[in-house]
Amino acid sequence: MPRLLDNNALENSSVVANCTMNRERSLSGYNRELGLNIMTELTNRSENSPRIRWLDLCCGTGRALEETTRLLAHRGLADQIEIVGLDLVDHFTAVPTPPTLRLITHSVTDWAPKTDTTWSPAYMDCTT
Repeated sequence: MPRLLDNNALENSSVVANCTMNRERSLSGYNRELGLNIMTELTNRSENSPRIRWLDLCCGTGRALEETTRLLAHRGLADQIEIVGLDLVDHFTAVPTPPTLRLITHSVTDWAPKTDTTWSPAYMDCTT
């Protein structure tokens, strides 16, 4: 059986920044690859809650998250839904992000959402 890499070795490997994986995923890729329609999920959840949080682990460039914020703004939901994208590599798209979108460079092994924001509690309603 092959030996698995420990967290430190994996985080420093070339696999983490491999653009042929999902680093450039668009919003439609979540439905195609994960069977999850993010816009439907967030919209449905927003009907029952004044604040919704989506955490996308290993979000790559954040392309899908920025696409989602634009669509939410078009539907009048931009201020109701916070999106947090977490990726180990700091190669996010260069587009200015709205205050409800946070792109964070950090390892998933020891990151935790902050509890000292207006978006408390620190849980997430949707995690991908």
